[in-house]
Amino acid sequence: MLYICATPIGNLKDISLRALELLNSCDIILCEDTRNSQKLFNHHQIKYQKLVAFHEHNEQEISHKVIEWLNAGMNIVQITDAGTPGVSDPGARLCNLVRKYNLPVSPIPGACAYITLLSVSGINAPSVFYGFLPHKSSHRKNKLIELSKLSMVICIYESPHRIVDSLLDIRDVFGTDTNIVMGRELTKQFETIKHMPIDELIDFITNDINQQKGEFVLLIIPSIKEVTTSTISPQQLELLNLLLAELPPKKAASITAKFLSGDKNLLYTYAIGLRNIVR
Repeated sequence: MLYICATPIGNLKDISLRALELLNSCDIILCEDTRNSQKLFNHHQIKYQKLVAFHEHNEQEISHKVIEWLNAGMNIVQITDAGTPGVSDPGARLCNLVRKYNLPVSPIPGACAYITLLSVSGINAPSVFYGFLPHKSSHRKNKLIELSKLSMVICIYESPHRIVDSLLDIRDVFGTDTNIVMGRELTKQFETIKHMPIDELIDFITNDINQQKGEFVLLIIPSIKEVTTSTISPQQLELLNLLLAELPPKKAASITAKFLSGDKNLLYTYAIGLRNIVR
């Protein structure tokens, strides 16, 4: 069996009992950086049998060895430096290859930066995960333009040396009335979580060099004005507003979409904006 195992994104205690059990008992552990993973092993006194580096430079070679090891009856656990493999981390290609050979893959769930930030954001709206944006500003803006058409809360990851430039591009594409939930160094000693208009967040980060360090998760909240002017008809808005007087946003959006052929997700995004859940 190949196990895809989540590890902590910061606090080393954020790991499941099942993950610890497997890491101690499996035949082989695949990891991105053996030095980084060793900190986790030392903290939990994990006595692994064999540790193999698995990253973008040796992915093809090791993936085919994994097939040999699985066919030999071995149990293999794949981990990344932090979080869940396959979620903006190595893992998807190996899973596809293993399934191609009709060999079993099983998830060991755990920490994920996207879900971690979403859980404390106060957002009760449809969201979509994108991950890391392109490095170049022109490519990044093109991707943001595509994402802006979704009219949903969008999650991206960003690195410290691009955080300010990315926020400026987000403002250019989504507008100055966009709100952002930022998570920096989640579950670590200097964890920072902010929910504010994008201009305020840019000022907050640029005026404090310490806020430009670490790993970032951003939730981009589309403005309600953008949603209404581009995608929701006056008739839909009228019915939705009437229903919201008596019904919760999800039910009101569903009924409006059913009777006036609207997009349920867009109507719901607008409805919760009216209820000041997202602002």
